[in-house]
Amino acid sequence: MLFGKLHTDIFTVFSGSNRLIYEIIVAKIYERFYQADLYFPTQTDILRLIYDQLAEQSHLWRDDEVPVVLDELALGKGRRIKRRGNDSADPIASSDAMMRARHIYHRLIATGWLEPIHYGLKITVDMPSGAMRLAEFLSELKVGVSEQLGGLVVQVKSGLEALHTKARENALGLHKAARDAASFGRYMRSVLSALREIDKQVVASENIGDRLKHYFEDFVERVLLQDYAAITTTSHPYRYRHRIIEALNRLEDSIADTGAIADAYLEARLATDMAGARELVHDDLQRIRSVFDQIEDAFEAIQQHRTRLETRLRNTVRYAGRRSGGFLLRSTSVLLTLDRLIAARKADVTLPGLIEPRLSPLSPFLLARPRNARQPIVGDVLALRPVNPIWELRKNLERIHIQRLSVRPEQVLHFLESRVPRFGETPASRLWIDTIDDFLAFEALRLVAHSRAEGKPHDTPLAALLAKHFTLAPIADAVVDNDWLRCADFSVARRQDVTNPGN
Repeated sequence: MLFGKLHTDIFTVFSGSNRLIYEIIVAKIYERFYQADLYFPTQTDILRLIYDQLAEQSHLWRDDEVPVVLDELALGKGRRIKRRGNDSADPIASSDAMMRARHIYHRLIATGWLEPIHYGLKITVDMPSGAMRLAEFLSELKVGVSEQLGGLVVQVKSGLEALHTKARENALGLHKAARDAASFGRYMRSVLSALREIDKQVVASENIGDRLKHYFEDFVERVLLQDYAAITTTSHPYRYRHRIIEALNRLEDSIADTGAIADAYLEARLATDMAGARELVHDDLQRIRSVFDQIEDAFEAIQQHRTRLETRLRNTVRYAGRRSGGFLLRSTSVLLTLDRLIAARKADVTLPGLIEPRLSPLSPFLLARPRNARQPIVGDVLALRPVNPIWELRKNLERIHIQRLSVRPEQVLHFLESRVPRFGETPASRLWIDTIDDFLAFEALRLVAHSRAEGKPHDTPLAALLAKHFTLAPIADAVVDNDWLRCADFSVARRQDVTNPGN
């Protein structure tokens, strides 16, 4: 729940008439003490910062809105705050500002923004974790920090490519790549929302000055030069899109890689069981694919809004000078002539030239249609779009397909127990294959056998389990050639130290 982490009155400081003061003070407290450094401010530090902000923003709390000079603060005996007694300062305004600073400090404590911590006789002021995350979000929202989108796309590509070399070691990179892809999608949506907001502000502008201000400050500087430039250069959606889609296809087709990633997810406690880990791997792959499949529509919408705003900017600049007195000056003589004609009340007035008299056509189709009565707005229950059963069936079939392709160690052991005798070595060419499950078990066994030939450690649960019961060794210059596959041959033998001596 939201208010399980935040104080119930944490937003009340932004609902009153002094919300601008609280906005500035909360942002300054977070940036000064809690944003980067591990600094533990005292009550005196917080009060001095609030007092300094009141001195800088005196127009926000004084009735006359006139700048005023406040007295400077200093630490007295016992680290108590006292005023220096500056002759040029206003003593009444200084006392009022000090009272307001103490009130704001206690109000921030009462609403959950600050929390006093006692360390013996020393008292420091900390910001709770929920309030700190909220202050961080408000600070980024105010500044408008542009994310490094190029880095996000490169991280997604690098994370997926690293899984093909060492899937188990880099498995958690898939989960992070899914989060980075979601961040990229959210940022594209935020750019589109910013363009819509600027469009609304331009339409609502009352004069040309405000319209040009929104164009150049909001659209050109904030969106066109920062966000849109980032998307169309280093973070262009099509720069790495093809390579990311290819990496996703290779991962989905590789049984060993998806199984190793699921094992790593289970060890990292991202899932409670192996089935949940495999489903989480499938969901992460689908999240990345959905973002980069739909990126074309989002980029096209951004292009349309950008083109429309640029057209409006061009027309505004083009016709700005024509709205001055040029047209009125040219039409003055015509208006004066019309005034003289009206004053003379001449019924028949002929004008030289090829001007025909205006005829009013009569037709029932030219009559204006009456406006319909405005329909009242009636509240109703929002009906959600029903889930397509075909897509649900496809998702279930894909999940069943992936689960079947993920070979379990028990399945490989059962395959070997029914085909390997108790004594002697058995070449892989004599391990008959009857079903698809037998083929998958044989394929997993082949990968383990040849990976051991390269001197690799037991980095998978299957290899570790097989090493306890069987010995795998490649056979030089021999191949397995049957109706199912063709590969290098290897031998399988039971370990005699684990064989039941009674048999």
